[in-house]
Amino acid sequence: NCSVVDAEDGNSTFAATLSAITGPLAAYGLGEQTASCSYTDGGGLTASASVTYAIVDTGDPTISLVSRLPAANAGGWNKTDVTVTWSCSDAGSGVVAATVSTTVTAEAAGQSATGTCADNAGNTASNTQTGISIDKTSPTIANNGVLSGTLGNNDWYTSIVVNKFTASDGLSGVAGTNPVSVSTGSAEGTGITVNSGSFSDVAGNSTAGIDSAAFKIDLSNPTDVAFSSNLSGSYIFGSVPAAPTCTATDAISGLAGCVVSGYSGLVGSHTLTATATDNAGRTATASATDNAGRTATASATYTVLAWTLGGFYNPVNMGGVINTVKGGSTVPLKFEVFAGATELTTTSAIASFRTATVSCAMLGTVTDEIEIVSIGGTSLRYDATGGQFIQNWQTPKGAGVCYRATMTTLDGSSLVAFFKTK
Repeated sequence: NCSVVDAEDGNSTFAATLSAITGPLAAYGLGEQTASCSYTDGGGLTASASVTYAIVDTGDPTISLVSRLPAANAGGWNKTDVTVTWSCSDAGSGVVAATVSTTVTAEAAGQSATGTCADNAGNTASNTQTGISIDKTSPTIANNGVLSGTLGNNDWYTSIVVNKFTASDGLSGVAGTNPVSVSTGSAEGTGITVNSGSFSDVAGNSTAGIDSAAFKIDLSNPTDVAFSSNLSGSYIFGSVPAAPTCTATDAISGLAGCVVSGYSGLVGSHTLTATATDNAGRTATASATDNAGRTATASATYTVLAWTLGGFYNPVNMGGVINTVKGGSTVPLKFEVFAGATELTTTSAIASFRTATVSCAMLGTVTDEIEIVSIGGTSLRYDATGGQFIQNWQTPKGAGVCYRATMTTLDGSSLVAFFKTK
């Protein structure tokens, strides 16, 4: 305003005349401006005054957060770039831009983004948003190998195999179960693999599963174990058939072999066992063995009958009788040997003839004097005329000594007689 003091006309006020604002920011109402006053009184006298001043903006603009996109997941992570946007306002010279934004692209945890608003006078205001975590990289998976499983022969497993996988992630970390164990279940054969399944990290990045190394698995024993010939019933010693072989099948690892055990030609009861083994080491009896090492078995029982012995014949008495004989005499031990109904006549059927001293006190009281003694050689012979073996035994000299005489045939059968010298 202009203020006029005049003694004749009186005092008065009126609005000053304002010049245009000048300067580089004149368009925003900032710069220099001149206010001018001019007054002519009733007497025609004129007075003037003017002042030049600067119009400035000293207040900072206002900045407000609009958005942070995309929002972090429940774990506080993003798997893409994050853009933060702010709004700007200013009551003075006005803002340079109504909004400002910053995009965070780096992978890291706990990053920050700062936005700055400016007004036309050059005043600024900033705001920083923290806790921006970005992970764009999927986890990696490692195959840790076999966690459990029974390894048989030839690199075959004879049980279910459990394989272990471990995931790793350098930023947000692996989400869910880690490591994982995956079972082969009931699968059998070559080239059996398991898959780790997909892994994800906390940021939501996922990676496809990987396969394990290939396994050879045989969970089944050999089958169809059988003997090549049937050995059963009874056989006379010396007439037992040859040991049979065996066969079997195995559908997985293949048959490694089949072995028959328990065969014997000796007198007594015997059980044959056919054991089959597969290439994995599994076995089965009476059913065979496959190439995985699994086995199956089969069995058969037969009996070997002893020879039938007759004797010792007269002059020797049996049945626990003590035969008395003069020391130094030769006693004929006469006997027969039958393989079933067939009489044996060769001395090779006789395994041994042995005598040994025994305690007379241990023997019974029944005695019988040998009335017939022989002279001549003491070797074993077969007397075709009498149809019997004869073993001449020359008793030791001396009286009052007791002896046990034992003849044993090849099948293990034996005849025993007791003697006392006089």
